[in-house]
Amino acid sequence: MEDTKYIISIDGGGIKGIIPAIILAEIEKRVTEELKKEDPNADFRCADFFDIFAGTSTGSILALALTVPENNRPKYSGPFMVDFFQIHGKEVFPNYSPFRFVDKLLKNITNIFQGAKLSNMANNVVNVVKKESLKVEKKVRNLTDNESEETNIKVEKKSFVESVFGFITPTSPQEEKSIQYNEINNKTQIKVEETVSKSKSVDVKKSNTEDGTTSKPDDNNDDDDKSFKDHLKELEDYFKSYDPFVPKYDPSRFENLLTEYLDELKLKDTVNGVDVFITSFNLSSCERTFFTNLNSEHGDILMKDVIRASAAAPTYFPAKNISNKYFIDGGVFMNNPTTRIYLEAKKKYPNSKFVVISLGTGRYISPLEKYSNAGVAQWVSPLITLLMDSEQLNHHDFMEMLAEFDGSKYYRIQPTLEEELNLADASDDDVKKLIVVGNKVINDSNNKLDEIVNLLVDKCKKKYY
Repeated sequence: MEDTKYIISIDGGGIKGIIPAIILAEIEKRVTEELKKEDPNADFRCADFFDIFAGTSTGSILALALTVPENNRPKYSGPFMVDFFQIHGKEVFPNYSPFRFVDKLLKNITNIFQGAKLSNMANNVVNVVKKESLKVEKKVRNLTDNESEETNIKVEKKSFVESVFGFITPTSPQEEKSIQYNEINNKTQIKVEETVSKSKSVDVKKSNTEDGTTSKPDDNNDDDDKSFKDHLKELEDYFKSYDPFVPKYDPSRFENLLTEYLDELKLKDTVNGVDVFITSFNLSSCERTFFTNLNSEHGDILMKDVIRASAAAPTYFPAKNISNKYFIDGGVFMNNPTTRIYLEAKKKYPNSKFVVISLGTGRYISPLEKYSNAGVAQWVSPLITLLMDSEQLNHHDFMEMLAEFDGSKYYRIQPTLEEELNLADASDDDVKKLIVVGNKVINDSNNKLDEIVNLLVDKCKKKYY
């Protein structure tokens, strides 16, 4: 007789992991309520009705925590994990994105240009800068060509923003040469300012009405300048508060929490003998890694180490050292592990049927029409998000087709976020918004939660009664 295996797969997503936690808590509640009609003492948890748990990053926290044993029963429940994310999530689990630093940096740089609204001035300014820069380069070369090899022009160290967006003012051991160079530099800067001023005056002239009167000058120019300076300051503040050459967070608090809740439990110690499957990436061998007890290879690895490895988001946490190999967040190659665990489960249980439930952590959809004629400066940031989002959609499509071919049941719950939350440093308000999203999900009939609960109730009746 064929049995049916129930798979739960949970995406990565940092603090957004509170959304699947809310869904799992609701499933536990509904299943238990139904079974209490026959047994008043019924108390069912996820590890009582799911046979296989898979997760990436924050999904690994949920997947493994829900399989922790205590007196031969699951120690942690869905509601407990919701509280866990509310209390600890925003403090130690950043919103997963392996490219978050680059993404935010590029957004800041792009915003500088967008904030300044250079559409009317850019061509004029850039052309002048190019021409004057060539003149400066030529004159500096003439000055230095006459120098002896022992004489070098020293360059004053500037901040990152000044180096990129400003003129680097050199100083020479010979004061006369330095003065000449500074004069050249000042002339260039004056010409640029004159060009910008002319460009603004042209805009005002173009605002003349047909009856010969002049319309009120556009006050947006002041706003543009302010926006430009604000974005520059934002970028400089970002570099002051965050050293891009080291991970943003010390992992010690995260690791202490994992030790507190998981102790020294190993992958082979899961309650009810459930299977687990966690993604990570091995930096030492540049290979994908799947920590699992589906075989004996990883059975003796500590659960807390596996979570730490799977949630080691680049730029946020340092890689996790396990047996002298370094591991980072599995989301760099597979944020949604559903398809992979399904195929692994079919290989181990070739005679079984499957019910697969895949939980996302929310997706924000932003139209991209504004990039239809954009260049590299504007495209790099949204392109990273687009590629990651496409990976998620591809996994969903593949899983749908596989389930249809195999006669398996497949449910994907992925809520749409109404706004893009800045969750790298989530506030209490951000967490509250995510809780609202989670509550909407469990009350949305389109997610077929009632159908999922009915299947799980039937399984528990057959298994335990």
